[in-house]
Amino acid sequence: MAHDLGIARSTVVGAYEQLAVEGYLVARQGGSTVVAQIAIPAQAIVDRNPMGDQPTHDFRPGEPALGSFPRREWLRSVRTVLLESADDAFGYGDPRGRRELRDALADYLARSRMVHVDSSAVRVHGGFASSLGFVAEMFRRRGIDLIAVEAPMLFFHRQILELAGLETVPVPVDEHGLRVDDLGASGVRAVLVTPGNQQPLGVTMSSARRNALITWAAVNDGWIVEDGYDGEFRCDRRPVGALQGLDADRALYAGTASKSMGPGLHLSWFVVPLELRRDLDAVTHLRGGVSTIDQLALADFIGRGAYDRQVRLQRRIYRQRRSVMLEQLRGVPWLDVAPGSAGLHLVGHHRPGLVINVSRPANHHFATATEKLLAVLREVG
Repeated sequence: MAHDLGIARSTVVGAYEQLAVEGYLVARQGGSTVVAQIAIPAQAIVDRNPMGDQPTHDFRPGEPALGSFPRREWLRSVRTVLLESADDAFGYGDPRGRRELRDALADYLARSRMVHVDSSAVRVHGGFASSLGFVAEMFRRRGIDLIAVEAPMLFFHRQILELAGLETVPVPVDEHGLRVDDLGASGVRAVLVTPGNQQPLGVTMSSARRNALITWAAVNDGWIVEDGYDGEFRCDRRPVGALQGLDADRALYAGTASKSMGPGLHLSWFVVPLELRRDLDAVTHLRGGVSTIDQLALADFIGRGAYDRQVRLQRRIYRQRRSVMLEQLRGVPWLDVAPGSAGLHLVGHHRPGLVINVSRPANHHFATATEKLLAVLREVG
């Protein structure tokens, strides 16, 4: 081979040795060198997104306006972090979250959401789904196996709780929010609620129900998990204060950058009562790490007022979209649309007598139903 290729013999020997080390050749002492028997990889199976294909018209509730992500402002914050941060910014970091971000979030939540908080109570996670899973594991650690959920609710939040080992107990929601009397009869010691803008019905929990829920927690040694997923986006008045502000010792407040910035950041936060912090840290330690670069960038983004400006921009965009939807749907004769006052979606109730036949084959996903609904909407103008 050295002669045929016109190279040194040592180069050929070195190549043989390297191929043998990597497993492509088998060298037998006193015998010949042969090609190793390597299994041919099976043809890759087409991998489908478990959440379904991206629909042409996306009616999923809670999807933010991704086109308004503040690219330039975010790039400025990332550049600042990369140029000015100390070397420890590139380490594993505190599993509770970077102190800079926890300080910034504590200040923001106190002034904008009326959350009772200091930085020691804030925990940063990689998106609300992971936050909720950690909280469910924490409850299991404390001997709590049942958790009440609103009925209706987003199905995947219930799935997260159940995957973590909790049994979910549905509690009805009416025009005033969660029916606390039914909650008291359920025998649970934890509940997940969306009091600012109930998902998906769009109801704001009344002050009487809020006080009743706080009383339930105090009397039953219970815990309230408050999902404030889009509490900033009201279009009729200032955002309603967080339920957590009524009793910081019994309520855990959850927030996220998914609606104000974009879910691709995978940044969320929990404000945790003192009694629960050690148990939550125990289940998140070694698994709760979030990019320290992104955390520091968000801290800078909040600190220089860019996050407040982004929330105001998104609020204006969502208000405009809401107005367009209400105008377009006003002429649909079989649909009553609740005007709503907050959030990223509207709720419609079809009038009696309407029948929409949607088939559900084995590979059916949500996009199919939305396409059929869109066809019906077009048909009636």
